[in-house]
This record gives sequence, C-alpha cells and structure tokens, in this order.
Amino acid sequence: MEKQKIHNSEGLRTAIAELERKKDIQEAAIKVEFKEVCEIYRPANVIKNTMSEVAASPKFRHNLFNVAIGLGAGYLSQKMVIGRSAGLLKRVLGTALQFGVTSLVAKRGTESDGEDAAGVKKTGGILKRIFSR
Repeated sequence: MEKQKIHNSEGLRTAIAELERKKDIQEAAIKVEFKEVCEIYRPANVIKNTMSEVAASPKFRHNLFNVAIGLGAGYLSQKMVIGRSAGLLKRVLGTALQFGVTSLVAKRGTESDGEDAAGVKKTGGILKRIFSR
C-alpha cells in the first residue's frame, strides 16, 4: 500500500479498513505457520525425523555396527581374563582390558578402508598394531 495523504474522514475510514484487512491476513498466516512449527517440533516428530535421517546414513550405521562389535569384544575379553570369580586387582585389570579392546576395535572399525585420519594406508593386522606400541 502506497502512502497517501488522508484529507477527509472517508479516506481515513478506507485506510483503516485496508489496514485491518492486511492485519487479518497476516494474523491468519502467522497462526498457520505457528501450527506448522508446533507440529514439526513436537518431541515425537523430532525423534522420528532424527531416526529416519540416521537410518538413511550408511556411514553412521557402519560406525554403530563397529562400536557394537567393539563393545562385544571388550566384554568377552574381560570375561575371559577374570572368569567367574576374581579379586579386586584382577577385576580392575579386566575392566581396563575391556576398555582397551573396546576402544581399539571400535576405532579400528570406524576408520575408512584401513586408512588413518591423514589418509595414509595402514599395513599389518590388529595384533601387530597392539604389540608394536
């Protein structure tokens, strides 16, 4: 609406009516947008959308699988070391071993195609890497 000078009461009423129509249209648009935003950010929808994005990411699924394998390997290594009953020192060592194996297997599995962060191709097996440090 271009600015016009209002010279009489009829012009004032017309300008007021136009502004009220504009205000009603803007209010309706804001209400619709508010409902859409509320629907998008409902906790259930946020979780659903996040999970579908995660499920669509093959790299994330691969990393999650490798972390799960790492946790399993760490747990099994701890159980093999401490057995059914063990003293405090043996349990602490078993927990440290579990943490180390879990970290190593999960880290090894999440690296892409045997390359390190700098893109240098790694050689040798996992046992060679463990005992060379």
